[in-house]
Amino acid sequence: MNKAVSIYFAGLVACTLTSAHAATPSALVDTATMQASTQEDSTQEDGQLSQQQLQALLVTMKQFRADFEQSVMDADNNVVHEAQGKLTMTRPDKLRWETTFPDETLLVADGEAVWNLDTFVEQVTVLSQANAIKDNPIMLLTANDAATWDKFTIEQVRNPDEPSRRGFQVTPKEKGGQIETLTLQFNQDNELAVMTMLDAQQQTSTLVFNNIETRFPLAADTFTVDIPESYIVDDQR
Repeated sequence: MNKAVSIYFAGLVACTLTSAHAATPSALVDTATMQASTQEDSTQEDGQLSQQQLQALLVTMKQFRADFEQSVMDADNNVVHEAQGKLTMTRPDKLRWETTFPDETLLVADGEAVWNLDTFVEQVTVLSQANAIKDNPIMLLTANDAATWDKFTIEQVRNPDEPSRRGFQVTPKEKGGQIETLTLQFNQDNELAVMTMLDAQQQTSTLVFNNIETRFPLAADTFTVDIPESYIVDDQR
């Protein structure tokens, strides 16, 4: 250890010992409590600011339609699934997800129920939307109410590979859900460009959006499902 480092180390120890002797145990507890409280307040303020900024971006996204490319990687970074399709959303609470590759599937959330149509097995599964997305951070994309936002913590993140993008990581306060974190990245036009989800099995699903539209005419049947007579309907509501 060189002299300069030795002096710094000795000074640091001396300051620590002086503080310890100068303060009574109760004072130490009070000081620690005050520091923890200050840090907690600072963290809460940062979280509130991040939430406000994310809300400001999403509230202008009353409509969203884009082509997507999806890749799913396991905990060992092996690609286990890839897909392509189109995503359409409107606020509040409506979503249409269509995959065109490798299989054709359709999922529609109409505000009350989620309809999952599988053409391969000719079956439609119907779920209560409230139960299907309970504590799922993806619900923030179309939710307006404060009670929903209060279920999550939000912090800003940076992507070193895309420094021009603004990123937000959303984490459910209640643990044990299917999605552990949701990360949203916005491009320079404040459009949602990338969405990444880490699930409970430690699989990472990344959606990259292209041909983004935020204002477009909406067909009346966008959030309805036309069920062929030959299909089996599994209604789990």
